[in-house]
Amino acid sequence: ACRAAGLALVRLVTPTTPPERAEAIARKSTGFLYCVSVAGVTGARADLPPGLLERITWLRTKTDVPLMVGFGISSPEQVRAVAAVADGVSVGSALVRLVAESAQGPRAGMLAGGGRFIGDLAAACG
Repeated sequence: ACRAAGLALVRLVTPTTPPERAEAIARKSTGFLYCVSVAGVTGARADLPPGLLERITWLRTKTDVPLMVGFGISSPEQVRAVAAVADGVSVGSALVRLVAESAQGPRAGMLAGGGRFIGDLAAACG
């Protein structure tokens, strides 16, 4: 149905997706392949999960579509590491947390802080 409508079907692989299934999902992906970095719920993490970069490197050999990594990515250092092996990095919860923490202050401060954080993330992409 997506193909008939001219839309890409973005598929997801997770850390718990068995290698054979991950390979099949990667082969059938269009648009891009979304690689969930952590098992469990989304949210900022202090460290990248063990084996994440190796898994992304392996997935790169299974598809020609861009690889996007998200869930648990929360710092410029993590973005830098993931961007070295992936085509895109999604940071959501860390930005939401920053906005929530500064929501009681002046709007200009919240916007400036958010802008600095996003700038730091973008700079980490190289």
